[in-house]
Order: sequence, then structure tokens, then C-alpha cells
Amino acid sequence: MGRQVINPWLLFLPAFIIVGFNSFIPTFYAAYLATQKYTLGVSPSFIGYDNFFHLMFDPIFWDSLAKGFAFVTACLAIEIPLGLALALALHKDTRVNRVIRTILSTPLLIPPLVVGSIWLLMVRPDIGPIPYALRKLFNLNYDVGAFPFQAFFTTVLMDVWHWTPFVVLVLVAARASIPPEPYESAMVDGASSWDIFRYITLPGMKYGIMIAFLIRMMDALKIFDEVWVLTAEGPGKATNYLSIYIVKTALSELDMGYCAAVALFFLYIVIILTFITLKVVARR
Repeated sequence: MGRQVINPWLLFLPAFIIVGFNSFIPTFYAAYLATQKYTLGVSPSFIGYDNFFHLMFDPIFWDSLAKGFAFVTACLAIEIPLGLALALALHKDTRVNRVIRTILSTPLLIPPLVVGSIWLLMVRPDIGPIPYALRKLFNLNYDVGAFPFQAFFTTVLMDVWHWTPFVVLVLVAARASIPPEPYESAMVDGASSWDIFRYITLPGMKYGIMIAFLIRMMDALKIFDEVWVLTAEGPGKATNYLSIYIVKTALSELDMGYCAAVALFFLYIVIILTFITLKVVARR
């Protein structure tokens, strides 16, 4: 009786089914909705690419896209360098570093809605400790409900507090993957600390930095829960990021056709940014 050979592609079948159900089917359905004039409670009607034409000339959409990019840029500009510095300081496997890394990772365990609630209590002008301290120390009126820049800056700070530990953990693993031999050779040759960092550490952590950058970029682009609890897009739509605009369009205006068009355009932006990042890293 011969041994039965199992097709190895069958091992991937459950993953393909899950990915197809969670990703491809909703994407195809969104592409269908984007061609419809569809408001909940009203029968859909085919309108072709009118939703996309509306999107191209929608000033609120472009404003939310610009604010979303500003938020992502500010978050990445802080989180990646700060995470890299902390990872290099904590990469050695000592008891103290293990304790510090454990404490540092605590914000990752907190759900986004709870993070937004915590920061809402911290920055409330009547009971929050942050406005109280700034008022006493610098005579600064700190109110995220009244000042747009303060609201934007607070959402960036909140994201940095919540997600920098993730960058640290990824980069600690990347630093641990570099073998010690290049460092020993560099020390023997009398290389400076800056040269060691520039020519050994940074190239060796390149892919870890890329992974942290891509994941944080995509997460920051689609942020919703924390910002909505903290500022609810205000004041003056200062934190009306694209992800918030999409959800608000879907749930408040019930305009599912236009919302699907915006979501597809958002997906296209994420794919393009990911492709550019991979190309830049591969070229270097």
C-alpha cells in the first residue's frame, strides 16, 4: 500500500480562506459600493465613478488627508528615533533592562478606547493634572477643546506614549540579531562610537526599522478610537484625520457609496506608501 502524498498547498488553505474572507471579499464589496449611490434605507443605484469625482473635489476630504499625513509624520518623526535610542540603551539582556522593558511595554496592553479615556482625564482643563501643572509652572492655558494646535499636539503625544514601546521591542530584537564579531573587529581597528553606529548598528537594524516604520505608519494612518474619545475631531476639525472622516461619513451621514470610494482611495495610498518604503530600503 503506497504512501499517500498530500499537496503542500493544502497547508496554506486555511490561511488563504481567512485572508480572503477578511480582506479580499470586503475590498471587492467596497469596490462595488463605490459605484453606487447608496444611503442606508434607500435602494442603491448605479452611478459609475461619480463618487470618485466627488472625492477629487471634496475640500473636507483633502483637508482630512493633509491632517492625517501631518499626524503620521509627527508620530513617526518622534517614535522611530526615540524607539531606536531606547532600544540601543536597553538591548543588553540584563535583569535591570528586562524590568525596564516590561514596565515600558505596559501601554501596549491598554485598549485604544481606554487610552483615549485616560488622556481625556489627564488633559481636561478642570481636573486634569497636565493643564494644572502647565498653568502653575508656565501660566499656560492648556485646553484641547479650545485650541486646535494643542488638540493636534496632544493626539501626537498620546500616540507616542501608546506605541513607542512597540518600536522599542521591534528594534531590541533587531539589535539582538546582529552578531558580535563586527563590533569586536571595529573595536580592534579603533573605530569611533559614531562609526560603529553608522556602519554596523544602523545597517544591521535596517529591516527592523523598516518593519517598525511600516507597521506604525499604517496604524497611525487608520487611528480612530483614541482620537475620537479625546477630541471627537475638534476643535475646528483640527483632528479630523482621514480615518475619522471615513467613519463619520459612514455612521453619521450613512453615505455608504461615497464612504467606500474614500476607503478604497485610502487603501491605494497605503499600498503606494508601503511600496515606496520597500523600494527605498531595498535600494539602500
